[in-house]
Amino acid sequence: MLHLDDNPRYLCSELVSVLYEDRDRNVHQTTANLEDISSGSAELLLFDNILRPGLAISFCSKDHDLYGVVQSCEQDPILGWFARIRLDKSSQWSGRKFIPEHFLPLRSGSESEVHQLVPVRAR
Repeated sequence: MLHLDDNPRYLCSELVSVLYEDRDRNVHQTTANLEDISSGSAELLLFDNILRPGLAISFCSKDHDLYGVVQSCEQDPILGWFARIRLDKSSQWSGRKFIPEHFLPLRSGSESEVHQLVPVRAR
């Protein structure tokens, strides 16, 4: 799938709640898996919904809402629909907002960059 920005991307796996409007302006809610994320884009795996390019979308993870526009949606015959989302400039993701579950860098950044993303967890 086409990647929308040159920012470092991170693989993850976390269920998120998704809201979107169809062409008739009816609001739909579904659940998707957040597959990867960067500051300007995200990829969602939807199990039974195809999202049309240009569709406004929001999704919620760890009580943080992110907003954007569907750029592409491709079907995997076994897994479902992979939707690439371009995040709105006012809704850019940062590791300071939240860290998704099963978080893994796809492209190595500097060690200090990775440490800045991952919050220290109390034991």
